[in-house]
Amino acid sequence: MTETNANLRIWNAVEKTDPAHTKKVNQRGGFTAISAHYQIMRATEVFGPVGIGWGYTNGDPVFTDGLVIVPVTIWHGDRSNTFGPLYGSAEMKPVSKAGPKLDSDAPKKASTDGLTKGLSQLGFNADVFLGKFDDNKYIAAMTDEFAPKADVIDDHQRAHLMTLAEQAGADMRGFCTFYKIGALPELPADRYEHAKGMLEKKLAAKNAAPQQEAA
Repeated sequence: MTETNANLRIWNAVEKTDPAHTKKVNQRGGFTAISAHYQIMRATEVFGPVGIGWGYTNGDPVFTDGLVIVPVTIWHGDRSNTFGPLYGSAEMKPVSKAGPKLDSDAPKKASTDGLTKGLSQLGFNADVFLGKFDDNKYIAAMTDEFAPKADVIDDHQRAHLMTLAEQAGADMRGFCTFYKIGALPELPADRYEHAKGMLEKKLAAKNAAPQQEAA
């Protein structure tokens, strides 16, 4: 591993974002928002539980010009390994259709904003911050990458199907096309019984053919 890659080990592990945890926001010119709890979950996957493998502290909030500003300092690996503070902010009285209204959750939102900024500097969801989510093809690729993968047949099942296919003289290219897979090991586990039954019928028909000819 090169020194450059070593420096990016955390970044490379967390830079991709599951589109299911994002939403488009049509404000300030439009942007992609990321679920804060999704980011916390990802940080927990990488570092360990909050308070053990990583965490953050909030400084005293500052109230100015209708905003609440919260300084957030993050640590990971060891409590002495800190960076920040990063400053998150939120409007105390955001404007709605009914006019300005006090937002009692503004300090919490400011803290979350600072936490998100801090995690982004470690590389979490970097693809969003780098503008890759402006590309629909990239979003489609990420949707496919994060989609739950179906369980596939195990080695024993694969070997049994291969034996049946050889004995029955089955066309494996046609078999794979029928099941919409590239190769036998990709067969979904829930299609195993169907595939086995189909090959067994083909084998039975092959074995019955010589008897019919002899009769």
